Amino acid sequence: MVLRSIITGLNILALAGSITYLIHPTPYLFFNLYGYVILLTLLGNIILAYSGGMYRYLDYCYLLIHIVSMLLIPIMNTLASSNVQNKTSQSIFVLILYNAIFLYGAASAGLRIKYDIKSRKSDFDTKTQARSGRFRNIIRWIVVLLLCLVLFFGFFLIYIILGKDTNNMIEVFIPEYAIFWGLLMLGVSILIVKLMWRNKGSVPDFSPTINKIILAAGIIICAICLVPFAVVPFTIRDADSAYREAFGSGYLDDKSIIEQFGFTRSPFSLQNYFFGTRTNDYIIKENVLYYNGTDGLDAGIKLHFDAYMPLADNGNFQRRNSVLIRIHGGSWTMGDKGLSNYSETNKHFVNLGYVVFDIQYGLNDQNPSFASSVVPASVKGNFNIDDMVRHIGIFTTYLADHADEYGADLNSVFISGGSAGGQLAVATALGITSGKYTGLLDSRLRVRGLIPFYPANSLSPHVGIGGTPDLVNPVALVDENSPPCLIYHGTHDGIVDPKYASILRNTYMDNSSAPCALLWMYFASHGSDFYTPGYYNQVFMYYMERFMSQYK
Repeated sequence: MVLRSIITGLNILALAGSITYLIHPTPYLFFNLYGYVILLTLLGNIILAYSGGMYRYLDYCYLLIHIVSMLLIPIMNTLASSNVQNKTSQSIFVLILYNAIFLYGAASAGLRIKYDIKSRKSDFDTKTQARSGRFRNIIRWIVVLLLCLVLFFGFFLIYIILGKDTNNMIEVFIPEYAIFWGLLMLGVSILIVKLMWRNKGSVPDFSPTINKIILAAGIIICAICLVPFAVVPFTIRDADSAYREAFGSGYLDDKSIIEQFGFTRSPFSLQNYFFGTRTNDYIIKENVLYYNGTDGLDAGIKLHFDAYMPLADNGNFQRRNSVLIRIHGGSWTMGDKGLSNYSETNKHFVNLGYVVFDIQYGLNDQNPSFASSVVPASVKGNFNIDDMVRHIGIFTTYLADHADEYGADLNSVFISGGSAGGQLAVATALGITSGKYTGLLDSRLRVRGLIPFYPANSLSPHVGIGGTPDLVNPVALVDENSPPCLIYHGTHDGIVDPKYASILRNTYMDNSSAPCALLWMYFASHGSDFYTPGYYNQVFMYYMERFMSQYK
């Protein structure tokens, strides 16, 4: 009775918060505690479904809704945040789905309380029902077997989360979604147990042991899936220390600066993790052609960019804004601007007053391992790293020639990218500041900062793509003129060894007077900022926005 009353209260509180957020979105509802109310409510509802009693079919329905929701919600959040045209970066269907879950949970717990008060029969066996027909039993056991396969996948999740050398691109979709994965697997294990308990005497005598094993497996998988979230305070602590050591404390502690620039108030909001991080209106120009290749290797290629421009009070874009150039990853053979370049990051910084350019460049199409990758045909060719940097250089010249059209301040440019895009971002930024590649990159841009995510420096030859040595491994370009640098890397990246981020940071320490910080994301895998409302990306955005404002 007490447990059911607590769960009822949690669902009512979660429902009230969800409705409040729907009416008046705020990232810090209930002083940033609302996210924990959501997590406790979801866990409480699973416990309620497991506890049994009357209304058994309510348990089955809730667990099914829960499992489907834990799969759909992160997908819908990701698609909404990556949709260039979705100005809020949120999905209304996610908010509706949470409301439905909380309403269902409150109603289910309330019915049980009502029954408990009415019944008060201690000898009533709530786990016993009449036998089902043979056909229903067959269907039930087929469902149980399928759910067991899903639960078995949970052990693969554990391997990805805890492993440091998976070398499997599926890791991109695991650690940052781990809360959802854990809740899903716990719901699956309990649904299996409930289905095996359904008819007394209809299962073998050893079923209690199997049930305990299945339940224990679900709890263990869920617990390990919560580890990346549990260590977020340590990630924040060490990131904060690394940032202060490199760049000082002013942009972290000065409240007037925080208010003036509209910085994120907290490194992590669990509420935003569940609902998605909200963005505001901006001006977008998509698919602007900046290069139409006609000769030689470039014949037939067409390269485009998307431009995000902040709104002024008159509805037009603001003039003379600092610039953020973002370069997508994809092993130099795949990927694109927009969805695959995590476009909510673009929205985040355009809301902070930057003009953001999300650009294409020529991709190598010679590696048969990536022949099936879906990329625009207009960007494919037999391009090496020099060609890719040359293409990005053509964009820098276009930007310098058309800066007024986008309100771009060429004296305040930041360059960022992830993985292969991180390597190209390092090559581009240091290629400009070193002065060694004025023939490829436009020197009219003044690079104020470099922000590489898990940069794949020196790794392009591993996929058969060569180039000039100090563009393939642009760490060699670090010198006294290099801009300040802020690096993102996951400790459990199985695709790009974290040592390459350390090499870049250490080279800065040895060869440049410019500050450089490496922020480690604990248990983060390759591409772990893919879920932009996730704990990794939220934490890094908190420091990245301060870094850029400090040096712009």
